Amino acid sequence: MGKTLEVTSVDPATGAFKTYASPVKTESGARCMVTGPDRNVYLGTMPNAHLLKLDTRTDQLVDLGRPAPTEAFIWDLVFGSDGKLYAATQPNAKLARFDPKGGRLEDLGQMDKLALFVRHLAASDDGFIYGGTGPSRMSVVAYHIATGEHRAILPPEAQIGGIAEVWRAADGRVYALAGDRYFSLSGFTARSIDAAHVGGRVWAGRLRDGRYASVKGHSLIVKDEKSGRTEVHPYAYEGAELPVFRVGFGPDARLYGSTELPARLLRLDEPRGVLEEIGELGSGEVYSFLAHGKRLLMAAYAALGPLMSYDVTRPFQHDEPGRNPAPVSWPGADDSWRTFAATIGPDGKAYFGGLAGYGKLGGPLVSWDVRTGAVQAFPVMRDQSVSALGVWKDKLVVGTTIYGGMGSTPTQKDARIILWDPASREAVYNLEPIPGAVSIENLAVAYNGLVYAIASRKMFVLDLNARRVTSVKDLPFPGGTVYGSMAVGSDGRIWGFAPNAQAGIFMIDPTTDEIRLMAHPPKPITAGFAIRGDHIYFASGGEVYRYTVPSAATPPTPRPRR
Repeated sequence: MGKTLEVTSVDPATGAFKTYASPVKTESGARCMVTGPDRNVYLGTMPNAHLLKLDTRTDQLVDLGRPAPTEAFIWDLVFGSDGKLYAATQPNAKLARFDPKGGRLEDLGQMDKLALFVRHLAASDDGFIYGGTGPSRMSVVAYHIATGEHRAILPPEAQIGGIAEVWRAADGRVYALAGDRYFSLSGFTARSIDAAHVGGRVWAGRLRDGRYASVKGHSLIVKDEKSGRTEVHPYAYEGAELPVFRVGFGPDARLYGSTELPARLLRLDEPRGVLEEIGELGSGEVYSFLAHGKRLLMAAYAALGPLMSYDVTRPFQHDEPGRNPAPVSWPGADDSWRTFAATIGPDGKAYFGGLAGYGKLGGPLVSWDVRTGAVQAFPVMRDQSVSALGVWKDKLVVGTTIYGGMGSTPTQKDARIILWDPASREAVYNLEPIPGAVSIENLAVAYNGLVYAIASRKMFVLDLNARRVTSVKDLPFPGGTVYGSMAVGSDGRIWGFAPNAQAGIFMIDPTTDEIRLMAHPPKPITAGFAIRGDHIYFASGGEVYRYTVPSAATPPTPRPRR
């Protein structure tokens, strides 16, 4: 993220690789890659939706341009029966086309007006391109190459929330999956079929001789299914620096972190000033860390599981038996949720609050009894997600946001503060603290029992005994605050982070209800938050910093830790 993508070509016999620099410096990634009939390799990029071609004859990576200038992502690529390249886009769910012979780029228009993206593509031999769309509803669009006509072809009852998949199977036919229903696609018709009749997928890593190649960690794995032989070659390509997405203390009092896209688990060796890589957790990132007993609890987007339990006393291990971290899930869990908040509840259970997954509203409050392994999810309020958590007496203080997952449309107008009773598993109080505020970004319960929270560039104070807001103040710095980045320090004051370059580290004094900017870090804060004693830790890009809470005689001194 924020860097420029590179392409590597790898020799599956030796693991030797060559790196190709992108000719477009703005593009940080590619979500799709396909080999064309011309033996060249094509890529669709993000965040400005370029098409790139790796010309295998000249050994050059070239920019073909933007086939749909309104778009940010190209999610998938496929060659049609006409020999042209088709691209699936976001955010306007378009289909675009490139002619390798003539070099012409075409924007074919929006395929689904209710969709955020066309996510998956497949081509048939009889002149159709099929696109799986979402996430507000699962839909499959059939595009007829000869006429340009396109239609949504799934039955209405199959168009539930989520993303429909389409693929061309080894038998040459095209299939779709919407929820738990399979379909065979032909022309403008989608026919419901049994899972037993679905053709197997053809994976992109299949080599011409039938072996399969993949990259796992820092190795190239080549498998021959016929002989059962597996070759492992070191994959020495290092790539660009990954940003640190989140930090938190583990039960061993050491600082842990997660990188973003992919999620690599890190641990800070503070005396040496080194971030150690422990292992890879998935393609996304960890949003929340909690220490519980001897375990580091994690809630993540697109990882091994929506929840993970890591025993810090045992080695990191991907394989069974003894997988560590162990993935944890529950019925109805969504791997695309984003957990903005986490806390240990008054009942000793771990609680996580999440933004709903793609196309959904109403992210859950999740209760995890680590001792028994039981996980339960509760909707705290219709069409609202949980964005902040705290503990007040024997209750949970829940802050909400009106927003859901990407592709959803809010139905509510105001964020709420909800007092949740873990014993009865229900809300006992509900308040609209600031009319028009759409998200509670942060909250903390001070030593005086008052709740201090941030919403819509304002700080407000809530007296839960009196059930009323006692004070509202504008933030004394531009921008908002970093989610999940506010806590009570050892000095009794509340500390937090603001990401704007003109902001930084702020403090709330519960004795006066004053909010004040305390320090400007050397670089803007991009992630947080961990506090221990007089030290607060945060990240800026790939660096981790420590800030020492100042006394009257000690000025603020952020110190970098790489």
